Amino acid sequence: MLKRVLVPALIVSLAGLAWAEPEKNTPKKDKPAVPATPIVKPKDAAPPAEKAKKPEPTLVVGSKAPAITATEWIKGKEVKSFEKGKVYVVEFWATWCGPCLKSIPHLTDLQRKHKDVTFIGMASSERKPKDGSDTRLDTLKKFVSEQGDKMDYTVAYDADRAMSEAWMKPAGQGGIPCAFVVDGEGKIAFVGHPMAEGFEKTIASLTGGKHDEGKKDDHAKDKPADGKGKDQQPAKKK
Repeated sequence: MLKRVLVPALIVSLAGLAWAEPEKNTPKKDKPAVPATPIVKPKDAAPPAEKAKKPEPTLVVGSKAPAITATEWIKGKEVKSFEKGKVYVVEFWATWCGPCLKSIPHLTDLQRKHKDVTFIGMASSERKPKDGSDTRLDTLKKFVSEQGDKMDYTVAYDADRAMSEAWMKPAGQGGIPCAFVVDGEGKIAFVGHPMAEGFEKTIASLTGGKHDEGKKDDHAKDKPADGKGKDQQPAKKK
């Protein structure tokens, strides 16, 4: 009888212990976040853009000089074309350009020294006032008039920059003053700064060294060592 009572009681007791035993804390695995995109350089990625190379000049020493044109001739005789056997200087400048103004006395001295050479100051980069009015020609005429004999050579006006486009651009020149020497065969003999030593030497070589000995260049000390444009202003019109 006792055995019959104890056995069921033992079974109930064991069941209670099993029920009371806490659940084991099984760590839950966190759900993975959105997977990161691996940083992989696409195989077809375009290479970094290279700087556009500056085109090589096509108007160089030895090239045939382009035609000479002008909107208006301000001072001196009009030059319609380059006469065979004569030497010409075509210098690009502007009234607002400081380095250009510094070269005016030097060009005047050289014109007086080399009377058989025709020096032309070609104003191709005159700027319009901020109000939009076009007073460029009037400004140029006034400037040349005020210079008087201090600017003693031919001066011309290029309103639409046709000369600059035909000469400066193909020569790879972006700054003024910039001078071109045209020899007796109508070919370019020099391209560069008018204060460079090579400029006057080129003129002297083309004229056989002939010049007026009585005229001294008082501005020789101001000449730079070369004609690479260390003392120039951008020629682009603003």
